[in-house]
Amino acid sequence: METMSQKKQTESTDDGEATFFDVFESLVKNVKETDAQVQKDSVDLMLGDVDDLAQIQVNLEKAATAVDLLVTVKNKAVDAYNE
Repeated sequence: METMSQKKQTESTDDGEATFFDVFESLVKNVKETDAQVQKDSVDLMLGDVDDLAQIQVNLEKAATAVDLLVTVKNKAVDAYNE
């Protein structure tokens, strides 16, 4: 059974293009980062340590958009696999 790193190496292309694995990994990382920021913002809001409420809303929208994009890409991959 291949590990993820071995699989990534076998999927890499010679012309430097990103593989699907690279793109999906990047999307997951982005979701984790935006979620961590939203969690931090939530704690700051509860503690009253917020200077800019608009930035909290922007961070919430970024997180929601990141999740939506990840789900969309996942669904497209599943649809392509099923075909």
